[in-house]
Amino acid sequence: MNLDAQLRSYDLWKQSMTESIQAYQHWLDKASLTDTETELMLIKNLRLIEKDTITIAFAAEFSRGKTELINALFFSSAGIRLLPSSPGRTTMCPTELFYDRKAAPYLRLLDIETRVSDISIEDYKKDPKHWAHFALDCDSPEKMQDSFLQLLKTKTVPARRAKELGLVSEDIEGDVTIPMWRHALVSFPHPLLEKGLTVLDTPGLNALGSEPELTLSMLPNAQAMIFVLAADTGVTQSDMAMWKQHLQGYRRKHPHSLAVVLNKIDTMNDELMSDKEWAESIHKQTLETARLLNLDEQAIFPLSAKQALIGNIKKNEQMISSSRLTGLENFLSDRILSSQKEILQHKVIDDVVESMRIADNAITSRLQHVVSLTSELNGFYSKSEAATAELLLETRKEQTVYKQNLTHLQTSQHIFYTQIADLLEVVNTRRVSYLIEEGREQMSKSWTSVGIRQGMQTSFKGLHELLKETLSTTQASIKLLDAIYKRFKDEHNLDAEQAERFDVTGYQLRLNKLLRDGLEFSSSSAVALTEQNALTKRFVDTIGSQAMSIFEQAQTDINRWKSMAFASLIREVSEQKKMMDSKLESLRDVSAGKNKLDEKIANNKVLEAELLERLEQLQQMMEKIKVPTMTLGERKCVSEEVI
Repeated sequence: MNLDAQLRSYDLWKQSMTESIQAYQHWLDKASLTDTETELMLIKNLRLIEKDTITIAFAAEFSRGKTELINALFFSSAGIRLLPSSPGRTTMCPTELFYDRKAAPYLRLLDIETRVSDISIEDYKKDPKHWAHFALDCDSPEKMQDSFLQLLKTKTVPARRAKELGLVSEDIEGDVTIPMWRHALVSFPHPLLEKGLTVLDTPGLNALGSEPELTLSMLPNAQAMIFVLAADTGVTQSDMAMWKQHLQGYRRKHPHSLAVVLNKIDTMNDELMSDKEWAESIHKQTLETARLLNLDEQAIFPLSAKQALIGNIKKNEQMISSSRLTGLENFLSDRILSSQKEILQHKVIDDVVESMRIADNAITSRLQHVVSLTSELNGFYSKSEAATAELLLETRKEQTVYKQNLTHLQTSQHIFYTQIADLLEVVNTRRVSYLIEEGREQMSKSWTSVGIRQGMQTSFKGLHELLKETLSTTQASIKLLDAIYKRFKDEHNLDAEQAERFDVTGYQLRLNKLLRDGLEFSSSSAVALTEQNALTKRFVDTIGSQAMSIFEQAQTDINRWKSMAFASLIREVSEQKKMMDSKLESLRDVSAGKNKLDEKIANNKVLEAELLERLEQLQQMMEKIKVPTMTLGERKCVSEEVI
């Protein structure tokens, strides 16, 4: 299945997931099982699906044919070279291509002068007024092509200004040529972009080294990375520098999501070579590239983006076949999309399935109660008034137990919420900000690579101490929660299932990775962090911002744990009340005479059928999102066992 077809399939799967969650919301309403926490969780997951994108990043030194490859992979249907990729035309700034449904097609360009600002690119994206805006005419590929020529623009500035912008590090005299733009955003309704694809086109080594946010945030978050080399030159010194400084870190995080393209294989052929000799030459270069980069041969894709683009535009199957582009397309569609689907499934389904299982238990419990009550009602035909009065007394006692359960639950919640408040105080962003500022102050005293690393290590040591404190407090909260659930099971016969617990391990790993990436960047950046310049400030800000986001996510997850921790117990206690009320009503009906008793038994049979139908509906929803569950036949066996 090619990339376009696979993306369509992925988009349909997301639509199916959305429909399943919406159907589950409706089912919860009908079953009177909805609550604020569950509804918020489902809304959150619907937004996750809606905002899900797949980012494919392209990295290469200049003149490797990277933009031509992007044209060939995604935009050949335009019938022209949509993005400027002819010889001598090189994209000068990082460019994101995507589809923004909320605005007409556009090209937005961020001035290179913003590099002196403390504002991040991500924050600039939130305010379009800071960007030069060009409307795109999607009905005219030629006009779009003209608009994209803006990506090539440069300007001449004094070397001193280039140094202030963090674009050069050495002391040079005279004027230098620098990019006109710092970052580009391109939005238009291409079929692949409409399905959630984002393409990140990065310029050469200097751009990666001089833009910490690009290296430490944008690239690591891409679902796939394509490193483009020229087949005729192989791995050059600058290629190897880019690989070691910026791409090996991505490979560690995403070992199966990186592909190396040997582009321009058409330049290795001439009229004097046979097809066999050409193929052998390509294979030799592939093996050598794999050896130098310490990769499997299967991760290297020799191809000709030029042949692929021209072949697709001219519908020339021979050129398309000779280009070998299919291998890379298969890699992106089979491995990357499948991996992203698994990630989204894990993010979304875990929460939804947990909720479904709680709902499943609640409906099963109702079913068991209805079946048991119907059996009791059938027995009332032969019971005396005294026996009925005794049952009424027992039910009153059960009511007393329910009130005790409610009191214990409220007390337990109060104790747990007090501990959670302590836990939230540990990860309070005020404390995190203080530690980051402390490290920033230490860094500012020297503004050298050594000072940067020492300041980072100081900050991260303090942040790790916070996480250690978080772990200790979390463990105490988990013990308390375990004791509460055990007490309700032992004393009140309420066997509720606990929600997923808060786990600090993931945040420790993310913090460790951020520190490692930061140290690597500070020691290997193409533009050395040697003085108090714009690059150094942005680097410090990027590291601090990402560290802060880790703790903000921890706060969010702790609050989610707090909201979900008692959900199943509250639901069990609520169900207990419903059962009590139903039983009391039935006993009153018994005293009203046989006709009332017959009516109640008939109503219970209808209710039993409704509950079985709801369980069947829930099973179908669970099956739709690939979750195994008990069959309806097994549910009926449960009913029979109760009887």
